Parts: sequence; structure tokens; C-alpha cells
Amino acid sequence: MRVKTLLLAGLLVAFGGTIGVGAAWAQTPGNVSGKWQGTWVYQNTSLGSGQIVMTLAQSGTKATGNLLVTGTPVERSGSVTVLVQGNDVYFVYPTGLTGYLTLAGDEMKGQLDGQNPANVILKRQK
Repeated sequence: MRVKTLLLAGLLVAFGGTIGVGAAWAQTPGNVSGKWQGTWVYQNTSLGSGQIVMTLAQSGTKATGNLLVTGTPVERSGSVTVLVQGNDVYFVYPTGLTGYLTLAGDEMKGQLDGQNPANVILKRQK
């Protein structure tokens, strides 16, 4: 009986987690289309900082565009793809650039991960 109870509890957790993820992705995505400009700074500020200009075109929960990044020791400019879940913006391409930003109106803030994580603040240009 104990094994059946544990198995049933495990299945409920598994299906509940799946339902929860599906519901989260069902949120209306925030609008990230347009030109964004701002700054980035390594969390270890002695490593440097720079500028970011990003232009995105959004279709549903996916946005693609171009990214121009200055001040990095490794080239990070080029094509970019992000996924938008509610107000969370997840970088998925290029693969060397991961992390997420939080959208609040015409501003995005957050952290991009890598060998040296960086804090980012972007503002939509009008």
C-alpha cells in the first residue's frame, strides 16, 4: 500500500509540474519588438563594461534580430533569438550568450550568464 501511495504521489507531482509549466508558457508574452539600447557591466566590474544595441521583431513568444555589443573581449555581436514568457525574456541564441531579462514597459533588466556574468539594462528607443 505504501508503494502505491508513493507512486501515486510521484505521478501527481510529475503531472502537476507539467501542467504548471504549460500554464506559465500560456501567459501572454510581453512586447519586445523594436530597437533597444543600453549598457552591460560585468558583475566583477574590474573586468569591464560596454554598450548594447539590439533590434528585435517578435512573432508570438519568439523574437529574432540583431545585437551589437561593444567592450567584450570575445565578439558577441550578430544574430540574436529570444523567447518571451510573460515579462521574462530568455536569450537562446547565440548559444554563448545565455540568461534572461525582465521586461517592464520600455525597459529590460537582468543578467546574462557566461564565464563572467554581466548585468544588463536596456531601454526601448522611440
